This record gives sequence, C-alpha cells and structure tokens, in this order.
Amino acid sequence: MSHHTRGRKAEPQPISDAIRTVPQPPKAMSTDAKIEWRRVLPVLVERRVLSPADMHAVERFCEAASDIKDARAAIAKDGAYVENRLGEIKRHPAFATLREATAESRRWSAELGLTPASRSRAGTHDDDEDNAMDL
Repeated sequence: MSHHTRGRKAEPQPISDAIRTVPQPPKAMSTDAKIEWRRVLPVLVERRVLSPADMHAVERFCEAASDIKDARAAIAKDGAYVENRLGEIKRHPAFATLREATAESRRWSAELGLTPASRSRAGTHDDDEDNAMDL
C-alpha cells in the first residue's frame, strides 16, 4: 500500500531548543500585528514547537492578520465599490490585499500548527521525566 504525502505539511513536534517564554513583539510591528502576536505566541510557546529560527514565520503570520484587518476596515469605511479617477465604479482595491493576506495567513497558520488539521497533529511536551520526547 502506498502512502501519499504530496501536499502534506510536516507535523509540528516539540523541539529541544524550543522558545520557552513569550518574547516581546518586534517594535516595528503594527499595533494589530502585536495583538495577534500576543494571541498566538503563548499557544505556540506552550506547545514548544518554535525555535528562534522560526520567529520570522510568526512575524509574517501576525503581519498578514494585521493586513486582513486593515483591508476589511477600508472596505467597511469606503464600501465594496469605489469610483476610480475616471469616474468608473470598481471593486474596492482593498479586496486584492484582503485576498493576498488571507492566502498568506492560511499558509503560515498551517506551517505553525494553527489550523484545526495541523493543530490535531501538533505534539505537546510536559517536563515529566517519563516523557519519551525528552530522549
């Protein structure tokens, strides 16, 4: 029997050099990205699946979440359709940002174990001496 793995992400597992405390968000991050950082980092740190090398992925996920919020706010403020410089009614340009940021968020959330499917595969790690993950 063959085992198909095409399109499957690696299963997040606890790692030995895992970050064990939630770091402060980067100063250059937008306010909304920092809010997302403070929402997801405790979960990822608790699972012990992030090394210092993974922080760029978390930053990108948080920035995508901020971009989604900004795009939705622009659409809510201006309406779904706006007039361009020629006086034509066009779909709000923020829809392109919304689509791109949503796709990026989806990709990063799967990589980080933040989707229901990837979360069910994610390991947990206790500091018990009997834990086989410590070997």
